[in-house]
Amino acid sequence: MEPEFKEGEIVIVNPHVEPKSGDYVVVKNDEEEATFKQLKKYWDTIVLHPLNSKYEDIELEKGNKYSIVGKIVKKKVY
Repeated sequence: MEPEFKEGEIVIVNPHVEPKSGDYVVVKNDEEEATFKQLKKYWDTIVLHPLNSKYEDIELEKGNKYSIVGKIVKKKVY
């Protein structure tokens, strides 16, 4: 997740803020497993972009098993 997010950082998620293209979001799948990705919008297409290059983009379509929980609005190091 580096350089954007470093190990040990805590992210603050706001479920009430509408994410825009380029924002980082927390998403969950139909099994309630959560992760965070970068949201990218290309006209009518919405893509979840992983920060780890080992994984591929996920295109969100109707019936897709992912839902956006909220936008990452802050990160802190403790």
